[in-house]
Amino acid sequence: MKRGIRTDGAGISRRGMLLAPAMAAAAAAQEQKKAGSSGAWLPKLGENIGTDPSSLRWLRQMGCQYIYAGIPDRDRKGYLSTADILSVKKLCQDADVTLEVMTLPGFGLAMLGQPGRDEQIENVRRTIRAAGEAGVPTLVWNFWPDFYWDERVGYYPVKARGESTQRAFDYDRVKDGAPFEGIGVVSGKEMWDRLLYFAKPVVETAEKAGVRLALHPCDPPVPIMRGVARVIHSPDDYLRFFKEVPSPANGMAFCQGVFTEMGVDVLQEIRRFGRMGRIHAVHFRAVRGKVPRYTEVFLDEGDVNMIQAMKTYKEIGYTGIMVSDHTPVVEGDKMGDFIGSGHVGRSFSLGYMRAAVQAVNTL
Repeated sequence: MKRGIRTDGAGISRRGMLLAPAMAAAAAAQEQKKAGSSGAWLPKLGENIGTDPSSLRWLRQMGCQYIYAGIPDRDRKGYLSTADILSVKKLCQDADVTLEVMTLPGFGLAMLGQPGRDEQIENVRRTIRAAGEAGVPTLVWNFWPDFYWDERVGYYPVKARGESTQRAFDYDRVKDGAPFEGIGVVSGKEMWDRLLYFAKPVVETAEKAGVRLALHPCDPPVPIMRGVARVIHSPDDYLRFFKEVPSPANGMAFCQGVFTEMGVDVLQEIRRFGRMGRIHAVHFRAVRGKVPRYTEVFLDEGDVNMIQAMKTYKEIGYTGIMVSDHTPVVEGDKMGDFIGSGHVGRSFSLGYMRAAVQAVNTL
């Protein structure tokens, strides 16, 4: 790299920014080392939330050291540069937080199978190389073109305890719905072809860059959503995907909520994919019910025993990022698009998760 290149208006040198991730990682490792010295197991508890100062302060107040964030392409070049990522890492480092996971942006045309996807794939590969250079170890991504979480895909708000708001799903609301404008009807074969066309070069780049990719399951996990096949909606889909793209860099975001919605044995699936080394991120989320109807609930009222789930992550030796993902909306939170994205509901979840970690280290 060239010396003396400036990356922002504050006069931070490129060398200084490259040193910042190492400093942040060293600070973040202190809590892990304390746990390790006592023989305790400790995953990287954090949250997928914004990198604004308020959110970073809140995260540290919750006792969490790690963040999983989206980084904007502010100048609309179609990819993220090393400087883009390092500038966000510097913000996190200043708040004593480590940028552990990024979401992978910019491949809508690849999901749609439209002209221009090859250019997008090359830009995604540039972003992955930049993440590797910046020291971000994991990138989470998804692959379904109808990327909504509202009434368009069968979700709707329901009132719960204390007038909190939870999100429910009913497939009957959308199973006969018209195809999405601009997407149309997409067969399972076509969607698999699009996924593999994108994933094979992207995973190859990730492996060379020393970065792990984590594919999130389709949410909601139904076989077809308004004419569009959802190709990652079951454990068998993941098994096929890992067979088609076997690189160790290819993994999953194990969204416990979506796996519950699938109606499978969640603890068994944690063990299976954990022992395969494919779990690269965890969404520790609770659900009551399964497809075709379910509700996203507080961690203490779902169908899966969350203490047993945490115990199972310990059993497989998982020490990566673990976030609550999203929670019911409680007093003081914003409604958003039926997803609890505020600090209050997530504070309940993070407190529960920290207590669960302590419990499984004690029991």
